[in-house]
Amino acid sequence: MYGSDVTNRNRAATLYINSVLKNQEFTSGKSIRIDRQKGGIDYQYLTNVEFGNIIDYTYNTYFPLSIKYGVNPNIFALYNLTQYDLTTGPEYGSPPVPTVIDEGSIPIDTGSRDFYFFGINYGGCNDIYWDSNNAITFGQRTDRNLTSISDNGYLGYSSTPAVLIGNYDRCCSALYYSKYFSTDNLFSVIVIIVYFSNYYTDTTNLDSGKYQIRLIRELNGNNRQWIEVAIISAPSSPGYSNSASVTFPSGRDASGNSLDSNSQPIEPTKNSPYDITDGTTFQNVCGSLFSTVSPQAGTSFLYQSDSNGRNWTFINNAYVPV
Repeated sequence: MYGSDVTNRNRAATLYINSVLKNQEFTSGKSIRIDRQKGGIDYQYLTNVEFGNIIDYTYNTYFPLSIKYGVNPNIFALYNLTQYDLTTGPEYGSPPVPTVIDEGSIPIDTGSRDFYFFGINYGGCNDIYWDSNNAITFGQRTDRNLTSISDNGYLGYSSTPAVLIGNYDRCCSALYYSKYFSTDNLFSVIVIIVYFSNYYTDTTNLDSGKYQIRLIRELNGNNRQWIEVAIISAPSSPGYSNSASVTFPSGRDASGNSLDSNSQPIEPTKNSPYDITDGTTFQNVCGSLFSTVSPQAGTSFLYQSDSNGRNWTFINNAYVPV
C-alpha cells in the first residue's frame, strides 16, 4: 500500500510542505504564481489526504531545532513577566537595603512544565529555586551558611543539585519570571531575569549584574534541554573558584587556599563559578572558563543536556532560537 511506503510518504511530505510555503508566498504577495504538482503518485497521495480517503502522514515530518551562534537577539522580550516581591521573600544576613535578598532562595513558578535534572522532573513539581548567590538549585534550597556552593556537602554542609551561574557572595535586588510555550508548541520555556550585585564590592550599584536565563525543553524529537544565559551586564567578580590567581575578600588560609566570605575554604575541585553539580560531583562543563573574568556583557552561552537532564555540555557564544 502506498501509505506504508516510507520513501514515497517522505516525498509526499516534502511536496506538501513546499506547497504550503508557496501558498504562503502567494498570499503574502511575495509571489504571483503557484507551482502545483500536475500528476503522479505523489499528487494522488496528497489528493487522497485532502479528501479524507487516507490518513494524513505528511504532518509527521519533524525538523530538529539547531542552535544559533552569537547573542540572543530577544533580550528582555515581552514574556508577560511576574516580578517577585522581595519584601516578603526569605532574607538573611545583613543586606545593604531591606528589599534586597541576601543568603536566600526564591521559588520559581514553572507552571508544572517539565524540566529534568539528573533524572528527576523538578519543573513538573515546581521545585526549582534561584539562589541569591547566583545558582539555580533543584529540589531544595542551599544552606544559607555556605556562600560558595560545593558539589558533595564539602565541609559538612548539605549538598544541592545546582547550576552555577557566577556563584559568589551576592545580593539579589530584583527577579522576574515567566513561562510559555513556543508558537509552534514544540518547546516549553521558563524565563528568569535577575538583577544582582556583589555583596562586598558593589555597595552602591545594586543592579550591577543583569542576566536573562531561560530553561528550555524540546517537546518533540529527542526532548533535549537547554539552560540559556544571556549577559546583559556583567558583575565585577566572576565568582568563587580554586584559581590560584584570584584573591577573594576573605583572603587565604595559612596553607594559601582561597576563603569564601564565611572564611571557609573553597572546594579544591571547583574550577569555575559557572558549572553544574548533581549534588555529588562537579561536572566541570566549562573547565576553568570564567574562573578569573566574568563573561562579557552582550554575550550568550548554553548548558545543553539530554531528555533526562544528564550529559550536560557547555556551548559558548550561542542561543536557542525559540
